Amino acid sequence: MNGGKDCEAGDERQAVPVQVPIGWQRKTEHGGGVVYISPSGSVLSSLEQVRTYLLTDGTCKCGLECPLILQKVFNFDPGAAVKQRTAEDVKADEDVTKLCIHKRKLLAVATLHKSMETHPPLALTSSGGGSPA
Repeated sequence: MNGGKDCEAGDERQAVPVQVPIGWQRKTEHGGGVVYISPSGSVLSSLEQVRTYLLTDGTCKCGLECPLILQKVFNFDPGAAVKQRTAEDVKADEDVTKLCIHKRKLLAVATLHKSMETHPPLALTSSGGGSPA
C-alpha cells in the first residue's frame, strides 16, 4: 500500500548524496545541526543565511554551478549522505567544450583545489636563530 511506497521513496532520496560544492565545506555540529563554510570562511547555518550571503555584493560564489538551485545544493539535514564534488564530477557532467563560462570557471577552480591537495604549499618555518652561517 502507500506505506511501502513512502518508505521506498524515502530510500531513493537518501541514495543520491548531497554534493558539496568545490571549495565549500559541510560540517555536522555536535548538537546535530549542519553548517556550510564558504570559500571565504563565512559560516552559514540555514538556507536563508545562504541566500542572504549569495545576494550580498562581494561574497565568494566560487564552486557554485549555474543555474543555482539552493535546495538542491545546500542540504541542512544532518542525516543526508554527503559527497564532496571534484573536478572529475564536473568533467563527467558534460563535454568541457560545451560548458558555459560558469562551468568552465568551476572546472578551473576544481582543478586548482585538486592541485593544492596533491601539492600543498610549503610552510615557512622560523628557525629561531639568526642568519645562516
